[in-house]
Parts: sequence; C-alpha cells; structure tokens
Amino acid sequence: MTNNINIFKNKSKFSKSVYLKSKKILTKYGFKVSNNYDPDACLNLVIGGDGTFLNAVHQSNFSQIPFVGINTGHLGFYQEIEVNSIDNFVKSFADGNFRQESLAVLEAKVKNKTFNSINEVVIKSNRNQLVRLKVFIDGNFIEAFSGDGLIISTPHGSTAYNLASGGAILHQSLNGYQLTPISPIYSNMNKSLRAPVVLPKDAIIEITVSRRDNYHTVFIFDGREFSSDDYKIRIGISNKQIKKLILNKNHYWTNIKNKLM
Repeated sequence: MTNNINIFKNKSKFSKSVYLKSKKILTKYGFKVSNNYDPDACLNLVIGGDGTFLNAVHQSNFSQIPFVGINTGHLGFYQEIEVNSIDNFVKSFADGNFRQESLAVLEAKVKNKTFNSINEVVIKSNRNQLVRLKVFIDGNFIEAFSGDGLIISTPHGSTAYNLASGGAILHQSLNGYQLTPISPIYSNMNKSLRAPVVLPKDAIIEITVSRRDNYHTVFIFDGREFSSDDYKIRIGISNKQIKKLILNKNHYWTNIKNKLM
C-alpha cells in the first residue's frame, strides 16, 4: 500500500474547486493524488453526492480500498465530510484517527451474468406498466406479485429508493437485506405483499417474470438498467464487501435526523 489516494469526482464546477482544495491539503500532509485508479492506493476519496459515490464503487469494481466522501451534492448520505472540514479529515486520516465499517453488497445472477449492487436491485417495467412476478425465498414459493415492481435493498441502500417506496430504514451494521413491494395490487385475486420483508443475510430470493411481461420488464442495479431474454433473477448477499471510513460514530444518526426527517 502506498500513500497515494484515488480521487473520484463529478463534473460540477463546485466539485472541481473542492478537488483542487483537497489536493493541496493532501499534499501538505504527504499524500499523493491519483486521478487514475491505483490498486495500491490507501484510500478512495469521492467528491460529489451519493450518485458519485455509487459510480466510484462500480468504476473501481467494488474496490477493497476503503472509501470516504466529501459532500458536494444534495443529500450526500454516503458522504461524511463537509467541505469546510477537509483539513480536519486529512489530519485525522494521517494520524489514524478513524475506523472502518464493512458494507454489504448484493449479488444478482441473470442467466450466466453476475451483477453487484451496494444500494438495491429493482425489478420493474420500463414502460410504466404492471408487472407480474413469482417470488421464491430459499426455494419456497411466497407470492404471485402484481404491481409496479419490487426493490431488494441493502441496509445502507434502505434510505434511498426503498424508503421512498415505503420500505423500512435498516441500520447499515445489520446483517441482512430487505424486499419491498412498489405499489402492489391487492385484491381477492392478487394477494401481493403489502409491507416490506426483512431477510437474513443467507437468504436467497428468486424471481420469475411472467411471459406476458417479459418485453417491458427490466432489472436495475444501482440505477444501471439491464434487460435479458431470460427473465429469472437470483439475488442474495455477496461474499464481497466494501469498506467505508467512519470518522464520527454518531454520523449515521445525524444523517437520519438532518437529511431524512
């Protein structure tokens, strides 16, 4: 491991100015900045919002180098460092005053392809139509779902699309994940789930799309859309994890209070 720091940033002028500021401070403390991904770097520093953070994780192929973010976006739930605290952060990092937290990753398999996500997997129509899905958990048939779709989210992804769709907030330290229905249709003929289901980390979800909905149903992995002629998907917790620096033990609850309430 070197003293190099990988920097990922979005294209906004504000992020560029924060990058220049960060680079100057990092250099002062003896670090070197790498704009091209260095697999031997000591840190992945993300400048932007939550979307930039997700892109950085995917661009680095779920790097095992720890991530931390400077928030120049709107919500910035993943981004712990505020712009006016960069110097304090770099000093703390140089002194080793931080801890790491491991964040779960979802692994989805469609046909012979594997997809990883840190926020969620979404199954829905790309034409705003009803989708009909058969849901199995650990090989047990659970329901024939009808509605707008399903979200499978990690604990740290539970505050994103999942929360907006009526899912529960799961603390990011929990070993499990969540299945949340999007606008389910419930009647005597359609007994769809009406509430989210929290699953243990070793549970496996299998979903089959009805043939009549194959042509307009897509799988979305952290916002990346994928369609296939094989509309069966298998989802569980991956053996992969990503590491995130934690500078303040109360950061999670401060985020909940200040950004989501």
